[in-house]
Amino acid sequence: MKKQTKKNIIDAFSKLVSERSYDEVTVEMIIQEADIGKTTFYRYFHDKADVMSERFKMIYDEAIISSECKSLEDLFETLLRQGRMHPDQYAMFHTSGVNSYRELIYQYTYTMGKEIIETAWNRKMSEIEDFHIAYFCAGGSKILEEWCKGKKYRNMTSRQAAKEICSMMNDAYLVQLNEAVMHHMRKVIKNRQYFL
Repeated sequence: MKKQTKKNIIDAFSKLVSERSYDEVTVEMIIQEADIGKTTFYRYFHDKADVMSERFKMIYDEAIISSECKSLEDLFETLLRQGRMHPDQYAMFHTSGVNSYRELIYQYTYTMGKEIIETAWNRKMSEIEDFHIAYFCAGGSKILEEWCKGKKYRNMTSRQAAKEICSMMNDAYLVQLNEAVMHHMRKVIKNRQYFL
């Protein structure tokens, strides 16, 4: 029930931002669309930025644990494909500041990317390796925005784009998403969702 209520809130938010701008959407509108009470909303989320954050994390988590993901190229391809399949993301890119959609994409892809690579390597990253991942994720969040909006890179398929992303990465970071890595990531995702 708890998971379904959260999903209903997130789905209501997604529907609203696919129909109007993010700024126009209010917590009251989300509450009405989800057909819940104010207390229920605030039991799960602090504000609409919190719902937006959870929406992206769900998209990213679904891509990670997808049976299609065997490599980082597969993961990038899935994220890019989903990016164009979810029009609610377009409106969210118009946010700015600390709670901006691009910032939360950067933070979450950095956190999860680091987790994937450290699990595959079976060790912590050095400061320089951490810098590489942070830099890559910061640029990737901007590219994902341009990709989702569809104004650039319209002639590339998501597979072609994923292949190009991987060609720019140092081979050491191109880890395989083997069963051990995937088992760990499923546990990380399940724990994250439990504590929300």
